[in-house]
Amino acid sequence: MTVWDLVAVVVTVCVIVTMAILLLLLTQLISVLRDLRSAADRLADHALPAVDDLKETVDHADVELERLQGVIGAAEEISHNLRSVARKSARVTSAPSIKLKAIAAGFKSAINRMKDD
Repeated sequence: MTVWDLVAVVVTVCVIVTMAILLLLLTQLISVLRDLRSAADRLADHALPAVDDLKETVDHADVELERLQGVIGAAEEISHNLRSVARKSARVTSAPSIKLKAIAAGFKSAINRMKDD
């Protein structure tokens, strides 16, 4: 047996060992990928209904927010109207109120003068 025959045998054995190791690693990788696919399928089975429920909840909240905006708008309009009514009623009642106070003060002054005389 020559040196080249020995090198050929050693290289062949190394290649066979390397291929066996690579084949073992490939089978483990395939097993991990199957587990990963199974986990992804389970996640999709659980996550998709949750996402659908979340979408339904968000849609319901959106409808409620729109209603609330309408209520807030109506409350702001009512508040504005009440302020306007209060201002107008203050204008309407302030003049007679001042006159009544003046008349009462005049009567009080007259009564006090009549008492003094």
